[in-house]
Amino acid sequence: MIVIETPRLILRHITNDDVNDLATIFADPVVMKFWPSTRTYQETKQTCDRILSCYEEYGFGLWATIYKADNNLIGRCGLIPQLVDGQKEVEVGYLLAKEYWGRGLATEAAIAIKNYGFQQLNFNRLISLIVPENIASQKVAMKNGMKYEKDTTHAGIQHRVYAIHKNKIV
Repeated sequence: MIVIETPRLILRHITNDDVNDLATIFADPVVMKFWPSTRTYQETKQTCDRILSCYEEYGFGLWATIYKADNNLIGRCGLIPQLVDGQKEVEVGYLLAKEYWGRGLATEAAIAIKNYGFQQLNFNRLISLIVPENIASQKVAMKNGMKYEKDTTHAGIQHRVYAIHKNKIV
């Protein structure tokens, strides 16, 4: 099921057919540099199962990200329910295969996801959680109109919280 379409991307529900492609992306140490570790096929399958559960529980989640020019699955981007400092939040998340970096695709996806979250799901606030060393992701968050808000520890890892409010869209 297609959720969002941009000029260059299709964001659709992840299916079990996507596990192989995602496992290849998650096994790349360059892509996973800012994550605790790469992921095995089985860990990727478990991640996909959690994403499918999010669709059922929340009506949204991370989506398979397809590059229209070659019809390849290039990552997963979308909305992630989070608990940050005891507060329920919704995160705009993005992770793409390294072959697709530097083309503005993460920014294109992030902006479309933010707009979907505000317009279709009527969220009043969205965040992105980014480790301090991940400058590229911080730049995507800023291009998405988000502002640095604070530092926090999330899942045992230091993160920077970038946020945007619906009534303050740039």
